[in-house]
Amino acid sequence: MKKILFAFIAFMLLQGCSSSKNTNTTANPEAPKESYMYNGKQVEKSLSTIGIPFEITMGDVERQINANIKDLIYEDNSMEDNNFDNFMCKVNKRDNITVTTKDEAFLFSVPLKVWVRAGYKVMGISIPPQELSFDFNLKFGTKFSISPNWTASVQSFPMGYEWIKKPTLRLGGYEIPVTGLVERALNSQQAVLLKSVDDAVKKNVEIKKYVLQAWNTAMQPYLLSEKYRTWLKITPVGLQMTPLTTVNNKVKATIGIQAYTETITGTKPTFQAVNTVPDLKLVNQIADDFKVGIIAEIPLREAAKLTADTLIGQNFSFKDGKYNVGVTEIDIYGDQEKMVIKAGLKGSINGSIYYKGVPAYDPTTKSVYLENFDYDLKTKNLLIGTANWFFQGKFAKNMKDALTFKIGGQIDEMKKQMQANLTNNKVAKGITLNGNISELTPDKVYLTPNSIIAVIHANGKLDIKVDGL
Repeated sequence: MKKILFAFIAFMLLQGCSSSKNTNTTANPEAPKESYMYNGKQVEKSLSTIGIPFEITMGDVERQINANIKDLIYEDNSMEDNNFDNFMCKVNKRDNITVTTKDEAFLFSVPLKVWVRAGYKVMGISIPPQELSFDFNLKFGTKFSISPNWTASVQSFPMGYEWIKKPTLRLGGYEIPVTGLVERALNSQQAVLLKSVDDAVKKNVEIKKYVLQAWNTAMQPYLLSEKYRTWLKITPVGLQMTPLTTVNNKVKATIGIQAYTETITGTKPTFQAVNTVPDLKLVNQIADDFKVGIIAEIPLREAAKLTADTLIGQNFSFKDGKYNVGVTEIDIYGDQEKMVIKAGLKGSINGSIYYKGVPAYDPTTKSVYLENFDYDLKTKNLLIGTANWFFQGKFAKNMKDALTFKIGGQIDEMKKQMQANLTNNKVAKGITLNGNISELTPDKVYLTPNSIIAVIHANGKLDIKVDGL
């Protein structure tokens, strides 16, 4: 009987010892290897369009034309030329040429003063040459376009004459009209006159040099945020232009620079100016789709500290207090696109366990969180075999909540600074940058060796205004 009682007591003691040992588990699963898909702050480029408003006011055209067409328009100093036509003529500009627009064309009115010396025969009697002066307006139109090689294409066409008072000679009681003679003389020189106008327009419309200036200006990196050392880099790849249209006595069009836009943090990126631009492609409409990434960065060290500040010091209880676990440390690193969270534990589990999740951005809360958050497979297998009770608590949920990082402040400040730097920004003499950020859309979250980088696209419109274009 004593032997049986002794055996029973020994069995109970062993059971107690065994039970006591089983309440504490040593966790030492193999750690996921550290690796990264992105080794730097690599943000995908976006194809955008930068508009360059192109406007020709008729006032500018008038100044250019009047500066290039001198007072003397036409002169015939011989009475014997043109088969002895017995006619001399001098045509001068009497006032400034005026220009209007209609149906995509320039309409010119050239005020002229004409002096005529003409001799006639009346009823077989030769009349000595007579002189007279009169005024009229020469009318012609010009079709204007830009060729793919950026040269101005100008084609003028006659539109007749507007006589202020038709010229006549009064000889021996007769009133002799000389309108036909004057018109024939002018018509013979009309092609020369219109060519001089075309040449003057081509000479003064040098669009290519302004576009080249805008192209090189667009390539210069722009500081978007001094605090976050963020730069906008634009890499032009093509040029487009809409057809010329006439609005309120102006000729308008838009030149679009197609470019890749990217956001770069750190030191100012370099660029190299070019001395030529691609050929122009004519399109019916320029896309309005400027896009640039706003970068919000969370250093991994800071993310680990924020998570540790939330979890270390808390006691996590399981099965009505039968098991208790505390967090001793938090470390964060990458496993390709996934983030690895190492949690050091003490209590009913001693050692380290590992979680994984894919960083993502929630636009509603403006937070970075972890999608598909779960135990690393080797950690899960170890816990299933030794501490299955750990899955029934709220530890994993608390861990996931602690790994949610608010970045709304960074995004709002970046947007504000970006808008300020894209508003009436005189980036060079005669060149002004204007942009408007209309909306923000999530892009991607990148995990790098040092940081979690959330990219949010700022969508809107960006124009470059070039004075004189």
